[in-house]
Amino acid sequence: MHFAALRHKAAKCYNKGMKKNIFKTALLAVLFCLSSVAFAQQKLSAFLPLLQAPTRTAAQNQQVLTLFASSKDPNTVFAAGASLVRIPPASAQEAKLLNIIIKDDNMLKKMFSAVILTAMGSMHPETSSLLQDSIASQDHAVRAYAASAYTILNPQDKNYKEEIINLYIYDPAFAQRAMNLIADDEKEMLKYLKDASKSADSQVRSSAAEWLGDLQTENAAKQLLKMAKSEQDQQAISAIASALAKNKQWTLQDTVNGLKTRYTQPQAATYALALGFMAGSALEPIKQGLSDDNVNIRINSARAAAYMAGVLASPDANLYTLDKAFDIMLLKGLIPQLNAMAKRDKASAQAYAENALKQIAKLM
Repeated sequence: MHFAALRHKAAKCYNKGMKKNIFKTALLAVLFCLSSVAFAQQKLSAFLPLLQAPTRTAAQNQQVLTLFASSKDPNTVFAAGASLVRIPPASAQEAKLLNIIIKDDNMLKKMFSAVILTAMGSMHPETSSLLQDSIASQDHAVRAYAASAYTILNPQDKNYKEEIINLYIYDPAFAQRAMNLIADDEKEMLKYLKDASKSADSQVRSSAAEWLGDLQTENAAKQLLKMAKSEQDQQAISAIASALAKNKQWTLQDTVNGLKTRYTQPQAATYALALGFMAGSALEPIKQGLSDDNVNIRINSARAAAYMAGVLASPDANLYTLDKAFDIMLLKGLIPQLNAMAKRDKASAQAYAENALKQIAKLM
């Protein structure tokens, strides 16, 4: 399976809302759904713990570099290369990477070698043309890595803001490093993120939403609320919902108000999913919504309850709740309302109530 297909698979799992913050690293963004992907490369599977490690010794990094340099499999080259951008090798390895650029005929490996050198702090302007050529790639991640490294080498060129922002879902630290060179201050960076949130490319919008969510500022939260009103792409909806939840001190009330959105509209899923991510903080508004006279509010509240059950059932639940057991107990308190809704509400609402009950039952 090509590495682009792996990232597509990762995006599908991301849409379920089970993404850990640590999964923002380059490698884990590529390999997030590894358990559901059948890798033919046993060698890559054996190296995964090392590639995913938050830190490595010099000897371990040498192992990763050897894997990167020797592999002909694009999945392995990408995974090892991205990991070496995240944790760069020692400066003594500079000659080896330059040799790959000069002699190797694998363009992906040549490109990543140039990016890794840049991540190491080795400034080689002569790699700029190679990186710029790679920005024309059809692959989102390749463009993002190449554009960020190119910008670090050529900070006077601000033409690749969207690609830098897109890198955030793969490697937030490297993306931030490039952004710092083209944005004079936080205000200018926010402007770039706002512009990216309106991009025609849904993956760029997703990345912008994630970055905005991590800023943890009121102005960024306001932009996320604007995005929620119009976004229709599933991956971007998931990113916005997660980001809204991270900023619930500014977004909770507006998100609750969004439950009145017609339940068939994509935006309704954004608000419901955001409340699901907010866990305990959203339980009382959901409880009230289940008894509202507006059928859209009832349906979207039931949908939020189902999403919340999924979040609390996930291995990553502690990222979204301060007290998992307590929030599960409160969520189970919605069962009588959902049962009544499943039996006596409109047919359209009954289906959502039944699904919420099924999801909550998995917590028993």
